[in-house]
This record gives sequence, C-alpha cells and structure tokens, in this order.
Amino acid sequence: MCKDTAAQEISLEALGLLQALLHHDYDEAQLRANHMVRCALQHDHLKVADAAEKIEALLSCGCPNSMELRIALRCLTTSVDGMQEAAPPLPGLPS
Repeated sequence: MCKDTAAQEISLEALGLLQALLHHDYDEAQLRANHMVRCALQHDHLKVADAAEKIEALLSCGCPNSMELRIALRCLTTSVDGMQEAAPPLPGLPS
C-alpha cells in the first residue's frame, strides 16, 4: 500500500472512530483506534499512531473521561491533518 492510500485509509478510520464515539459505541471506537495504530505504524506515521494509541487506551476502560478524550482527539486531528499534508496528492484530484 502506498503512502497516499495509507493516509486515505487512516483518515477513513478516523471518521469511523468519530462516528462510533458520536453513537457512544466505545467498543467500535476502540477497534477503529487499534486499526489506525497498526496502519499508522506500518507506514511510519508515528504521531498519528501515538495519538490513536492514547485514544485506544482511554477507551479500554469503557466510557472515557470526556476532557482527556477531547484532548486526545484534538491531538489525533492535528496528526492526521499533518499526515494528509505530507502525502502526495492522488492522481486526478486538485491539490
């Protein structure tokens, strides 16, 4: 999998994570965070992996502390944004 495809997959998992949190499905959110960690590590997106790992740890106990979760989500968002900016544009899409 090339880096731009990995960035796209991680971004989609991040959206799934947010949707699961919106519906208070913490098991699904933890699964999504775990998948983000594995994919990010595989493609050397270490900041994304660290942020997703923090969220996964917060979710491991069930309903997380909302303030800690907000901080971790902000960190994840910043990391995913940085990863997307570093990824080469997909062919056929405007940059």
